[in-house]
Amino acid sequence: MAHFKASDRDRDRDGDPGAAGTAPVPETGRGVRATWRYTIASIVFYGILISAVNTLFMLSGGDYGLQFLDIVLIVLAVVAVIALTRYGWFFRSGLGGGLPERGYTLWLLLPPAGLWFLGLLQSHTLWVAALPLWFAANALAVVLGRRARWWVLGAALAALVLHGMLGILLGTPAGGPVSDAGGLFSVGLWALMTPLLFLGSIWWWEIVLRLDDSRRTSGELAVAQERLRFAADLHDIQGHHLQVIALKTELAGRLLDTDPEAARLQIGEAQQLARTALEDTRALVHGYRAVSFAAEAANAAEVLRAAGIEASVEVDADGLPPEERTLFGLVIRETTTNILRHSEATCVTFRLVRTGAGSVLSVTNDGVADAAPRTGGSGIEGLRQRFEAVGGSVDAGLVGGLFVLAASAPGPADGSSRDASSRNASRAGDGPDAVGTGRVDAPASAAGAGRDRR
Repeated sequence: MAHFKASDRDRDRDGDPGAAGTAPVPETGRGVRATWRYTIASIVFYGILISAVNTLFMLSGGDYGLQFLDIVLIVLAVVAVIALTRYGWFFRSGLGGGLPERGYTLWLLLPPAGLWFLGLLQSHTLWVAALPLWFAANALAVVLGRRARWWVLGAALAALVLHGMLGILLGTPAGGPVSDAGGLFSVGLWALMTPLLFLGSIWWWEIVLRLDDSRRTSGELAVAQERLRFAADLHDIQGHHLQVIALKTELAGRLLDTDPEAARLQIGEAQQLARTALEDTRALVHGYRAVSFAAEAANAAEVLRAAGIEASVEVDADGLPPEERTLFGLVIRETTTNILRHSEATCVTFRLVRTGAGSVLSVTNDGVADAAPRTGGSGIEGLRQRFEAVGGSVDAGLVGGLFVLAASAPGPADGSSRDASSRNASRAGDGPDAVGTGRVDAPASAAGAGRDRR
């Protein structure tokens, strides 16, 4: 199927239909693909059903038995409905998407045109034989630009209305089931419904595409916002420390000849600032900065809701040691990013449950069809390694049609350790819900500082 650039589509809507572009349409979500299948199936079903009934109208009059002209009408009607069905797949580019290859358009128009002319020769085929051409014109109008669309529909409507009149002028009397059994009313009703179905359905399909684009854009903006926040934090850390280090080393250089002891003191302070900057940078890179766990969950819910996803947060971080708050905060960040970038969720739930001394954070969403998680150091596999390092675990997979990620932490060895951790966090000034100074990588950082001293 041909795809078209957005600029070409916009130009075609306001002017003449242009040539088809070659840029592929962005990959759509599962719900959007389902909507497209429903849309095209409705159009195809309508075309086949009405064409079959219309063909029976054309065969229901005249002489008894299957005549040669009847066989020709059947063949042309079958070819016309096949061409109409095939042409429907070009509707995916939307209204004014551009004409496909010329052969498809000729295949669409020539069999209905043959039916239109043959219908003038028999009284029972007047008007009804013009309906396939009306269907083909509506299909053609979908892919044409706005101006050309109305010209085609106007010409096809004139051909539909004048078909019976022209037959009468040529000496073909009006009659048959179309006139006697109310068939003319049916033809008029089908003719009225056709543009409403063809053009209206594709117009609705375009709205669905725009909503999907908006949802995708919201997710990308949320990820970009998180990256900007990370960049701002990194700038705050590095900019402040490096500026002070530069000032102290400059001052030490000035004091080196006049007051070596003061210069040595300034150099020592600059070294300490460098170590602090290194610690803070490591903490930022690994996501271990002092951040409120509850605030992290609330921020995730706000970002998801901004992307049009219903979010439910059921977390209570009271009593959690700082290490667990840190790890669970990482889970919330990673799963939120994955949901925005890789899923089609409409509902997400964060739930923290206590299991004896430990805790389990589950993140459930309804937008993942593939149970296989994405691997990588910064993804679910990275979370699994972090939790396994402290005796916990991370499991992810489909449960009852929902994608569930469950991260469990074993908790402290006894209750006194938990209380001590909470007191240490409070003395550090982090509040009851913040990730305290007891970072997972603290021993490594201390070792690094010792190596710097040496």
